[in-house]
Amino acid sequence: MSEVPAPATTSVLPAPQNRVALRLSALWVVRVAGAFAVGGALVTCSWLVLAATERPSVLSGTAREAGFAPWIVGPLGHLMPALTHDPTRLRRDLTVALCCLMVCWVVAVLAAPRLPVWFVAGALGLLGVLLFLSPPLSLTDLFNYLHYGGMSSVHGLNPYADLPSAARNDPSWRLSNWHHLLSPYGPLFTLATSLLALLPLHAAYWTWKALVMLSAWGVLGVVAWTAPAVGRSRSRALALVGLNPLVLVYGLGGHHNEPLMLLSVVGAVALVVHAHTAPKPAPWSAGAGVAAVAGAGLKLSSVVLAPLIVLGAPRRRAALGGAVVATAMTAAVVVLVFAGRLPATGVQDQLVSPLSVPQVVGWLAGVGGETATIRTVCHLLLALSVIAAGVVVARDRSRLPGACGVVMLVAVLTLGWTMPWYVWWVLPFAALARTRWLTVACVVLTLWLGLGAIPQMPQLIHGLGYYPSRSAVGREHHRMTERLLR
Repeated sequence: MSEVPAPATTSVLPAPQNRVALRLSALWVVRVAGAFAVGGALVTCSWLVLAATERPSVLSGTAREAGFAPWIVGPLGHLMPALTHDPTRLRRDLTVALCCLMVCWVVAVLAAPRLPVWFVAGALGLLGVLLFLSPPLSLTDLFNYLHYGGMSSVHGLNPYADLPSAARNDPSWRLSNWHHLLSPYGPLFTLATSLLALLPLHAAYWTWKALVMLSAWGVLGVVAWTAPAVGRSRSRALALVGLNPLVLVYGLGGHHNEPLMLLSVVGAVALVVHAHTAPKPAPWSAGAGVAAVAGAGLKLSSVVLAPLIVLGAPRRRAALGGAVVATAMTAAVVVLVFAGRLPATGVQDQLVSPLSVPQVVGWLAGVGGETATIRTVCHLLLALSVIAAGVVVARDRSRLPGACGVVMLVAVLTLGWTMPWYVWWVLPFAALARTRWLTVACVVLTLWLGLGAIPQMPQLIHGLGYYPSRSAVGREHHRMTERLLR
C-alpha cells in the first residue's frame, strides 16, 4: 500500500497563539526601530556639534567670525581632528546629516507610542545639553538680540528708533548682521535682552544659550503635561516637537528666541485645556490670557493666537481680563522704556527669502516675486484664518490646539521672510491637535523649509530655471536686504 502524505502545517502553534506571536514580533520591531531612530538623532547631532567645534568652517559662521575664540566654541572644541578640510564636502555632509535627521524624526514619531516616555524625554534632554554646548550652527541672531538689548541698557539708545550702527563700539557689533534694521523684536523680549546685555559678552552669550535650552525644555514639559488631557501619546508628542531636524539644527542649534515665545503661548493653550477640568477655572483662564499676550510681547508673530485663546477659555471674561492686564503692562514698557516706539515689523515684513510661498507664487504668476499686492493678499488670508479659527473655537473649545496650529501654519506660509526653524511655530499645537493632518502638514512644511536651508539650494533652484533675483522685483528685494545688512 502506498503511504498517504501527512497534511502540511504552517505553524505548530494554534492560530490564536500564532497571531499573538506575530503581534508581539511587530511591536518589538517597531520599538527597536523607534529606539534606533532616537539614537540616530543623537549620533547625528553629536557629529554636527563636534564638527562645528573642531575648526572654523561653514558649519558655524559665527564662530568663524569670532576667530574661533574658546569662549564661543565651548568645551567640545578640537575633538574631531579627522574632519575634512574641504568646504564643499562639509556642505554635502551637512545636507546628509539633515536628511538622516529627517528620517530619524519620521520613524521616531511613528514608533514613539511604543517607546517609554522616560526614554524619549531623556534623549531630548541630552540633545538640549549637546546643542547648548555648541556654537551657533546658523546665522547670527543671538548677537543681534544682545546688540539690540545693549543699545538700550548700555548705550542709552532706543532700538526701535536708532539703527544698530549707532552702537558700533559695542563688542556684539562685529558678530551681528542687521546693522541697518530697527529692532523687529517684541518689547518684553527687548527689555529682557537689555538686562542680559549688561553682562560681559561671553557671560551674556552663555546665559542666553542656557535660557534657550531651559525654555525649550519648558515647551516640551508643557506638551508632555497636556498631551494625555487631549488624548495624545506623551512620547509621540515629545518626539514630534523635539526631534524635528530643523528645530534641532537651526532652532536650538542657532539659539533662536522661539522657545521663549512658545513657552508663553503653548503654556496659555495648556492652561485653557486644563482649566476645563479644574474645580476653579477662572484663575486658569486669566493666566491663559496673560500668557497669550506675554507671548506676543516677546515675538509679535504670536499675536494672532491671543483672540483664539480668550475664546477657548472656559471663563472668557477672566481670560479677557488677564489679556487686558498683560496688554496694559506691555504698553507701559513700550511707553516708559522705549518712548512709545514699536518694533519695526513693517520693515521686516518687506524682506523676502527665495523659497517663501509668496515669493514663489509671485514668480509663477509672472510678476517676478512677492509684490505689495501679493503681500496684502497674504495679510488678508492670515486675517481670514484667524476669523475662521475663532468661529471654530467659539463653537467647540476642544479644538483650540488645532485651531492655533492652523493659524500658525498659515502665518508661516504667508510670510515673505521664512526661516527653517519657523516650523517650530506649528509643532507644539500639532502635537496636541485632534486632527492628524496637521502633523502631516508639519512633515511637508519641514521638507519645504529644509530645502531652503541646505547649502545646495541655489544650485538646485537654478537648475530648475528659478532665479529669484533676476527680475526687477527680485533685484529690489535683494538690494533691500543688502542695504539692511551692510
